[in-house]
Amino acid sequence: MASGMHAAALGQLGPCKPKALAAADVGLDATEPVEIVLLSEERSQQAAQILQLKGLESRPMVQARKMLACGERPTPEPRSQKLPVEVMREAQGRLGRFLQRRVPLLSWTRTVTGQSLRADLIAGLTVGVMVIPQSMSYASIAGLPYIYGMYAACVPGMVYAAFGQSRQLAVGPVAMVSLIMNAGLEGPMAEICPGWEPGHHKEGEGQIHLDEQMQEYCTNEYIKLAIFTSAIMGIIQILAMVLRMGFLVTFLGHPVTSGFTSGAAIIIGFSQVKYMLGVHMDKSQYVYKMVAEVALKLKDTNWMTLLLGLGCVIFLTCAKLASKRWKRLSLVGPLAPLFCCTVGTLLIWLCVPLRETYEVSYVGQEKEIPAGLFPVSVGAWNFQNFAKVLPTALSCALIGYMESIAIGKNLAAKHGYELDAGQELFALGLSNLVGSMFSCYPVTGSFSRSAVNNATGAQTQMAGLVTALVMLCTLKWLTPLFNFLPDFVLAAIVISSVAPLVAYTEAIKLWRVKKNDFFLWVAAFLGTLFLGVLTGIALAVGLSLAIVIYESVRPQITILWRLPGTTIYRNVKQESSGAFVPNVFIARIGSSIYFANAFFIKEWLQERIRALASVNRTEYIVLEMTSVVSVDSTALHVLEDLVLDFRSQGVHIAMAMVGNRLDRTFRKAGLTNFVGEKWFFPSVHDAVVGCLRHQKAKRRLLATRSVLSNSLAGATASTECSASEAATVQTDAQSDVEKGVPELPWSRSQEDLLHIEDNPVTVGNEIGYSNDVHHSCTVIFINLMEDVPTIMSDITAIFQRRGLTICRANIEAMGDDGMSTMCVARPRRAAHVYHVRSLRSHGKLQDEELLDLKAELKALIHHHMHRPDLELCWNLREQRLK
Repeated sequence: MASGMHAAALGQLGPCKPKALAAADVGLDATEPVEIVLLSEERSQQAAQILQLKGLESRPMVQARKMLACGERPTPEPRSQKLPVEVMREAQGRLGRFLQRRVPLLSWTRTVTGQSLRADLIAGLTVGVMVIPQSMSYASIAGLPYIYGMYAACVPGMVYAAFGQSRQLAVGPVAMVSLIMNAGLEGPMAEICPGWEPGHHKEGEGQIHLDEQMQEYCTNEYIKLAIFTSAIMGIIQILAMVLRMGFLVTFLGHPVTSGFTSGAAIIIGFSQVKYMLGVHMDKSQYVYKMVAEVALKLKDTNWMTLLLGLGCVIFLTCAKLASKRWKRLSLVGPLAPLFCCTVGTLLIWLCVPLRETYEVSYVGQEKEIPAGLFPVSVGAWNFQNFAKVLPTALSCALIGYMESIAIGKNLAAKHGYELDAGQELFALGLSNLVGSMFSCYPVTGSFSRSAVNNATGAQTQMAGLVTALVMLCTLKWLTPLFNFLPDFVLAAIVISSVAPLVAYTEAIKLWRVKKNDFFLWVAAFLGTLFLGVLTGIALAVGLSLAIVIYESVRPQITILWRLPGTTIYRNVKQESSGAFVPNVFIARIGSSIYFANAFFIKEWLQERIRALASVNRTEYIVLEMTSVVSVDSTALHVLEDLVLDFRSQGVHIAMAMVGNRLDRTFRKAGLTNFVGEKWFFPSVHDAVVGCLRHQKAKRRLLATRSVLSNSLAGATASTECSASEAATVQTDAQSDVEKGVPELPWSRSQEDLLHIEDNPVTVGNEIGYSNDVHHSCTVIFINLMEDVPTIMSDITAIFQRRGLTICRANIEAMGDDGMSTMCVARPRRAAHVYHVRSLRSHGKLQDEELLDLKAELKALIHHHMHRPDLELCWNLREQRLK
């Protein structure tokens, strides 16, 4: 889901997996049989234990309970005494493994070779040159002096190189986090400095004119809040790693994150329009205010600034396209921002009329960029402002981690190494926390710089360290060179960087694939544009949680019906040729049952049973529980109420395919005893057979009681009723049930009188077909209560007449009937399965062809089943059964 942050641009990183080889390339023959072997018992047990331990590690609540209960554990048995040297070696080994896991610097430095070092130097220098103008641009978005963007591009990169696992991820200031921080700190700054707005104020700008001393005070307070926000963001991310809460980011759905990112990118682009036009505009995070401000100030446009700015945008765009299209020009895209900065700086420095006559603004116009290393800023931490910066820090931590983990995992998959999400969370948190000690504002992984890092061949984290050293040297000696850097160049760099984040193609795709997701994308997009960035984040999170809650409280419940001629039960939406079992309703519950969805399941079942009352009156409900992994106490109470409610209506509930974990919970709660052991079955077909046996026994007992009651009331019949009378009454009772005559609920003692085992249930002569079971063939199912040796040749003759080819055929004998010698002993039942294809279409059969084929096969079976010799055998069987 986090990959939705850059749905429009992640493809530039390249494919995640190598191209698959064809079978012929590796010498495989599709027709060659492959033997399925088993892993040894010892290794299988080891694998099972490893997987069980991993499962426990992923459940923090279980680990917490173990830690709380550690004092109650029994004293372990005394072990053999170890020598102090052995104990020390074990402790050192555990410490070494822990440090290697938490400090990847100790691992990747051992893998550095001359070739990898050369590749990392090239990649690090390229990204270092690229990050200089970008960091200044993003500091402008954050409302901070340019130098703080350069600080943020230096220290966090060093920290991440030591603690981060991604070899190509470039950590530093990014546009999205900068915008979120700027928007989030507007409220706290309004309380400290009313009328002051974060940004780079020129003389005569702003709604309220502040004296120089007040202006400096407000700027310093804003810088302190930004630095403190970075510290709190780092602490949040480290705590999230300790509590294993990184999974929470997966709750943000792809449509809402993509919509939010697109809206935020447009806001970032509009915030740079004032530098392109060369006019001052009031800062705002609402797009409609920005559009109105642009329309109002359009008449004051500095046309020289606009012309030069558009030239930069066009050049940067063309450079990106050229670097993607031609490999020889792959470095043109990353180096294009530095080229623009160099040319723009020379123009402003050498061409005096641009500064004086045309009033083109530049970085050092009011105040030069300070030279020197980053100052220590621990004194800026004021925990009295904790509540003020907490919402902003949470938003930056969430969006920053989403952006970084999406890029990092994509690059890791491309290069074939694993990325631990928890360690990445720790590395990002530590980068922000340590960075806040040295005048840095919130940072995260940058998509554009990571893509360049990867494209230029970075192989280890050394590339990120080289980038940080380049910025360190720039801070120490080269900052005076950027005093004449034009503002329109920085604006052009920002606009060209955020343009790919507007994922309009993703919206078009969502409209085609699923319109509900499209409307979620639009809601998040418009909410960010018109309600603001932080409100947009809240709306995105709210929409994502609403989706999670909606899907959770409304689990997928599938109605199943039987494929004729088989014991296969499939979804009615997937299989169009199935049939329902009379008086039996089968449903598959698609998720675990807990307090939020238990009542929905109960109401769902009740509505369906009431709706079917006039067509197929339900006496039995079979619940397929494969997907139900766990239930809570609320669900157990609801299930008890459900069983009681339906039993009061004469409807029994059977459960099929209950897992071991769920079975243990049912037994501990007494639900198994409450429902009855006999209503739990290993498969859906066994449950249906059990229900039909129960139905037959119940109707036989009802018929017998009815005959006895009528005989005693009349006082004219004998005390024993004949079998024919019982059969007649049983038939009448069955007819009444089919007409919808309700039955009284049965007590436990009455249920004990039923002899269910004495009621065999078999599948009759049936013909079924399916176009969904096999990917390229139509499957024909034929079930025969009495196998006929010559029937297969007749069936194949029908297939040949209809232009069908048999791809596969299977005939399974179902048992011996044990008849007398008057009939030839042969299997009592047989199941035929044929995979056929049409010779005309070279594919599956159409609906009309299937209906005609089924009619002809029915006529064939009817002809064979009504032969005189078979009718004699049937009569003998009936006599033996009676």
